[in-house]
Amino acid sequence: MTDTRGFLIEIGMEVVVPAPNSSDIHNFSFVGTVVDILEDRGTAIVEDQESDFFEIECDRLTINE
Repeated sequence: MTDTRGFLIEIGMEVVVPAPNSSDIHNFSFVGTVVDILEDRGTAIVEDQESDFFEIECDRLTINE
């Protein structure tokens, strides 16, 4: 799976999660860690700094450099 810029997302990477859209359950953008990739759904499970987990479409994420 790739991020907004076409870079390959891998487990353990830090990513920027954008501001939520109508289907998201997070309340704001944040930097989190990818803990799983669900290729069949096109999403990644991202953990935030408070140990909450969110499923986000990979093409909405940006790898944090």
